[in-house]
Amino acid sequence: MTVVDLTLYGAVIGAVLGLGIQSVRFIKQNKSLNPSRGKGASFNITEFILNTLFQIRLFKAGKIRWLIHFLLLVGFLYLLVVHGLHAVTAPLFFDDYQPTLDPFQFLRNLAGLFVMIGCLAFLVRRGMDLRINKYGPAKAKGLVSVILILLLIGSGFLLEATKIVSEPIFMEMVEEFSDIDDEDDLADLKLYWKENYTVHFQEALESSAERMENGRFLNEDYCLYCHSYIKSAVVSNPMAKTIYSAGGWLNENRVDRVFYWIHYGLCLVLLICLPFSRMFHILMIPFASARKKLDAQDLQPGKAVIGRTTLQACTNCGFCSEVCSVYPNYQILENPDILPHSKIESVKAVLNNPDAVDIQRLNAGNEACTLCRKCTDICPSGIDLQGLWAALDNTLIQRGQFGKAARIGQIPLNEWDRKPISPGLTGIAGRPPFQGITTNLSDHTEAFEGCIQCTICTNVCPVVDYDADSNDLTPHQIMNLLRLDKKHLATGTRMVWTCLTCYACQENCPQQILVTDILLELRNAGGRTADTIQNEKIDEAGE
Repeated sequence: MTVVDLTLYGAVIGAVLGLGIQSVRFIKQNKSLNPSRGKGASFNITEFILNTLFQIRLFKAGKIRWLIHFLLLVGFLYLLVVHGLHAVTAPLFFDDYQPTLDPFQFLRNLAGLFVMIGCLAFLVRRGMDLRINKYGPAKAKGLVSVILILLLIGSGFLLEATKIVSEPIFMEMVEEFSDIDDEDDLADLKLYWKENYTVHFQEALESSAERMENGRFLNEDYCLYCHSYIKSAVVSNPMAKTIYSAGGWLNENRVDRVFYWIHYGLCLVLLICLPFSRMFHILMIPFASARKKLDAQDLQPGKAVIGRTTLQACTNCGFCSEVCSVYPNYQILENPDILPHSKIESVKAVLNNPDAVDIQRLNAGNEACTLCRKCTDICPSGIDLQGLWAALDNTLIQRGQFGKAARIGQIPLNEWDRKPISPGLTGIAGRPPFQGITTNLSDHTEAFEGCIQCTICTNVCPVVDYDADSNDLTPHQIMNLLRLDKKHLATGTRMVWTCLTCYACQENCPQQILVTDILLELRNAGGRTADTIQNEKIDEAGE
């Protein structure tokens, strides 16, 4: 058994053990997260097939990104199945497989090019000014895996290019696959391969039409059955021509062997790291896609559960944060756990080391969620994010974390009324307001005095429609409270805390009043006041 075989078997065993360890961890963590595990989600086979094979959810989210990701996935799978595992797959599907024979030579180069384009597009996107990049630690997620894949593909192209110009490899093939013993015939074949296969030979070869013709016949007899012309190597061929002038040094130092071990070593590293890296989402996305999304009834406390496997399906693409209804909250409060893709990372951290997580920050970020389902609807991995946030809320309550809305409901009105309301939000220094929204709206009468109490905002409000019996005041009534200079009462209303920030009221207001922005501002101001009252109670208890 060769060194190559031993290292390959060792890497495979390591990957299998890693998968087993991850499975055990998932089971244990799911039990610890969901001690009162309720109804789990059933499976959606159609979604499993369509999203696993064709990534339909990513297609709906973004056509260009789908194309890039689909090409990357197809290219990577081709390289893995046909090229990397050819010893297993070739006898089953490709009787005439040779890595230097077309179409395999062309497809290998094309697949590698697809993967490189996909990885470079990932790096470019992470450098853009997008919401996903607002929080540094989340921005760095996946970079190591992408860089390793780029190094793997790049070393593969360099390996093929150095093999193309390698005289030692040419001589090895001649000795093994031909019976040429005439020096003139060998020289003619060398001449032909120098001109048509870009092999670098140390000796000077005199060219003539007769010698080239004899070399062509010898090539047809001994070489063409397993060596197509390298023009089809759309990436490696130009690289070989570029390094041709250094071919003497490359051949003398057998640089092709160096690149072989680099390329092979990177393959083993990626294989071993698969269960513990960001690439593990390739295996987890089918599980997340197959889980049927919970409906409104199943989102009640005790029914929604946190699935560790579905968390691992997150690719940190940031689509969820791009459509998040409460992104203005993040711009004002700068709590990264308001952004869905960042909150997922915090939930993972809670699983691994709860003490290392700012649990109050996570609770505040999760409380900002308005359950609008936009993140769930757009998630390319098919993760039921709505169910995740509901389960997280239940888990945080079990760990003694209560939301500001619940605490405000426990504060007597007379105590709330005596406490001066926190001032309006002033924004972040040096940062322009989100989409031109001004701050301190609730403190400026011109922001809401135009309300004519037409009730259009109330009529289009989904919260009023769904929760009419339990709701206290409606959007137009809150605007009226502000006109009566009762901001302190408005901040404690149920409507302020159940608003979905769907912007239906604001978009339909005939007076163009920023109703949603005012409600959002009231929520933040009320939360600060609730924190102040609670901290005073804690100080009094300590004294």
